[in-house]
Amino acid sequence: MSVDQTRAPLAEALASYVRDQVVRFHMPGHKGGRGISPMAEKILGRRLFELDITGVEGMDDLLQPTGVIKAAEELLAQAFGAEESFYLINGTSSGLQALILSVCNTGDTILVPRNMHKSMVAGVILSGAKPVFLSPEVNEEFGIALGVTSEKVRTALKDHPEAKAALLINPTYYGTTCDLGALADLIHRHRRPLLIDEAHGPHFYFHDDLPAGALSLGADASAQGAHKTLCSLTQGSWLHIQGPWLDRERLQTTLAMLLSTSASYLLLASLDLARQQMVMEGQAILERTIELAEGLRHKLKALPGLSVFDHEHCDNAAALELDPTKVTVNVSQLGLTGQQIELYLRHKYGIQVELSDLHNVLFMVGPGNTRADVEVLVTAFEELVQQYRGKKVRSLSATSPPIPCQIMTPREAFLALAESIPLLETVGRISTETVTCYPPGIPILCPGEEITADIVEYIGLMIREGYRVQGPRDGGLTCLRVVKH
Repeated sequence: MSVDQTRAPLAEALASYVRDQVVRFHMPGHKGGRGISPMAEKILGRRLFELDITGVEGMDDLLQPTGVIKAAEELLAQAFGAEESFYLINGTSSGLQALILSVCNTGDTILVPRNMHKSMVAGVILSGAKPVFLSPEVNEEFGIALGVTSEKVRTALKDHPEAKAALLINPTYYGTTCDLGALADLIHRHRRPLLIDEAHGPHFYFHDDLPAGALSLGADASAQGAHKTLCSLTQGSWLHIQGPWLDRERLQTTLAMLLSTSASYLLLASLDLARQQMVMEGQAILERTIELAEGLRHKLKALPGLSVFDHEHCDNAAALELDPTKVTVNVSQLGLTGQQIELYLRHKYGIQVELSDLHNVLFMVGPGNTRADVEVLVTAFEELVQQYRGKKVRSLSATSPPIPCQIMTPREAFLALAESIPLLETVGRISTETVTCYPPGIPILCPGEEITADIVEYIGLMIREGYRVQGPRDGGLTCLRVVKH
């Protein structure tokens, strides 16, 4: 197969199919856009539908690739220094779940961070595994979760030598990285694979001023969201593997179970082109991106009343380095919540942030941002500071309750008969839901865990104080679903 990184074999094959003006007696029903409504054409455009095809002759099969998809995946592996790479059209979530299913049978133990993504919770449920939770460190000034330390992983491996793998997050949503090299050495000494949720880190591999990528630090697998920091379409992701610790045949089987059999060639082509762009132009593109982000960070730091998460906050093993393209701003000194800032920016300035919580607002600077984008954001904050400086949100000193006892595995709790009862009546019951407070984004309750009085009190306090609490089916948190007696 070709190793010419200037090529995009999958995208090129798709373009060729459209140029051939094939008469389409195959899915999808719109037949290259000829069947769409005027509104669909006006909003989405005809070209999108022309490129929306299925697995016809010459376009290969995502689940058993032998042609252009295989060539694209080989180019992808070479670009990231992996031994094998896979295209994912069900998001990074499908890659994480495939990794869990490839290492765990029902009843097996896996080490996971307590602030794991909900897709990991789903993977644990699907596999029937027993999670051993690793509590991440927390930056108290900003109230955000960081990585886990080698000490906590070492203790967990000592207490649970039966653990099949460790699945960790690097980088975090807020852009911090942990001492992944030390963690890889530690886990490999126990002859176990290190799996990484690298959803926010695919750009790390293409510029020296960014933290090192997980694969270069010894990880055995990395699931990446190419759409998060690079230029693929949303939902496009990659999975990379290397080393001797994974059963690759089982992994491919689990991927085939989780990925759609109707692969979107729009997604696949965008992934192919995102790889090609980074290999050919990534250094220059990311140079501009980093320059914009650092410029934004510098200007916001100069404004009174704002605290900006910076490189000096990364001075320990749980926060070793910072992705400069993530700019987190603490707005507590303005007397406004992060959620209020988000709404203000959207409705007055037409600026949409990545996320907000009670204290912080997170901005992701990417290849598509411009200097004008930075200028309008700085102008907005200058006005905010002028108007609200000196006012302060009342701080909350409550401590998160300890991780509760796990009475059932998440899968057992998920499959059990459940009932929804008032929050105040749940003490002593077993939760079937996850409850997470932001900040710091660490679940205080996971499926299969016993609900304590401290947890109920803490949830009530978080709601009253305006914290974002997510997970339960009842968004108002008046009730929780528990295992039925």
